Amino acid sequence: MLEMLTVIGPMFLVLGVGFAAGFVPRFRSAQDHLNGFLFYFALPTFIYTAMVTAPPTAGFPVLAVAIVAVVTPLVSIALYYGSFLFGARGREGAAATSLAGSFGNVGYFGIPVSISVIGPEAGLAAGIVHMVHNLIYLNGYPLVRTIVASRAEQSSAAGTNAADPRKTGRAAGVGQLLRTQIGPIFKRALLLNPVFIAMGLALLVVFSPLGLPAPINESVSLLGQTAVPLALFCVGLALHPAIEGIRSGGVPKRLITLGTLGKILVLPLLTWLAVLPFYDQLGPVWAGTLIIIAAMPSSTTVYIFAQQYEGDGRLAASILVTSTLACLLTLPLLAELLL
Repeated sequence: MLEMLTVIGPMFLVLGVGFAAGFVPRFRSAQDHLNGFLFYFALPTFIYTAMVTAPPTAGFPVLAVAIVAVVTPLVSIALYYGSFLFGARGREGAAATSLAGSFGNVGYFGIPVSISVIGPEAGLAAGIVHMVHNLIYLNGYPLVRTIVASRAEQSSAAGTNAADPRKTGRAAGVGQLLRTQIGPIFKRALLLNPVFIAMGLALLVVFSPLGLPAPINESVSLLGQTAVPLALFCVGLALHPAIEGIRSGGVPKRLITLGTLGKILVLPLLTWLAVLPFYDQLGPVWAGTLIIIAAMPSSTTVYIFAQQYEGDGRLAASILVTSTLACLLTLPLLAELLL
């Protein structure tokens, strides 16, 4: 475990530097700009370089994608309905708990940790798993919450316009919903997402004879080297609004516990159980990458999504903080078991 701490420990130290910098107003005010540079330039180039320079692995197991696409949503659904056990407040926080308890910090944290623990050959596997996570959450969660909100508005309109059913149809037309809300979701998450574009380009380069000129590859690699330290620094900065949300009160501690356990215990455990029968088909690189990424703390995006779609991001932010701190213990243990 001590050996694994020497591998993962420096990452948490950089995260701690970012947290310490968050006490300085200058850095807090620059957080949006740093995140912008990271999202549009540093992270896409890092993921591209990691995927195209990864040593060849034994094929591309479609089974790995299937495991992520099945296990992760199942944990999310289980957390959603499990929150109902805690009464009215549990139902109110079910969506945020479900999101924060299953959407991991794959891009900022999962890919560099996978490469650090398993080796550079994990770059392609981690990039593909990250793409699947993006498809599930950057599209799926906004889509589901938009449809739920639309149905609620439709039910309200149906009660108001009970005398004229035609008004109900106009109140929440399917065409208008697709055009004004669902369409922009897919546009932002797929067509205009620089990370997704970089991963698609990397897959094209890996699985075809195509490639970029050497000077461009070198420039992309140089830019991508800023991603890991900057990402960890930004995660540290992001802990401040999360902690402020906890201090403000009104966040159910039971839901924090449920979401945290779901993220750092239930999801990696179920992923391990799903991987175990197919280990020979997956191989050590893909199997290890799946488990490591499942064990990542909550993504910083959960706070943004919860604030946007639920109107209150404090619960998601609380799970983000607790899962990140808990990973100081769980990640070295997991890495030790894997190796």
